[in-house]
Amino acid sequence: MASDGGCATTIPKACACLVDRRGRLLVFRHPGDGNMQLPKGTIEPGESPEVAVRRELLEESGIDHVGELQPLGTLERDCEAGAEGHTLRHPQLWHVFLIRADAPLPETFEHVAMGSPEEDGLVFSFSWLAPDDGIENFALPYRQAIARVRAALLAG
Repeated sequence: MASDGGCATTIPKACACLVDRRGRLLVFRHPGDGNMQLPKGTIEPGESPEVAVRRELLEESGIDHVGELQPLGTLERDCEAGAEGHTLRHPQLWHVFLIRADAPLPETFEHVAMGSPEEDGLVFSFSWLAPDDGIENFALPYRQAIARVRAALLAG
């Protein structure tokens, strides 16, 4: 990958797939690019994916989840230069977790992101993605994560 100006270091990410009792998935519109996303972020050095996914969910949505996490495996993403505030093309390894909401949450809400220099102060607008809603407004790795969530929910 060095020939295209990228960096070879894989960046580990934790992706929080929070579902409510109706099987809807918590999603948000990112004001930086206007696309729909799932709460996700970089796993810090020395941090486990499980700790990171809880931290990222809290930083991006304000939801402090202390309940069970269901691992849904990993996804590889080749992140283009310019995406998500990165100047170089780079590989990512997403650790995807299904999280079941402990309590009812509002139909829609906004949260001011914290914890990341690229996102501090951005307002994320959250809503719910129903099991039969289309996912064309999501980038490929998010669509892959959503497919894993939907399969896990169908499997029980």
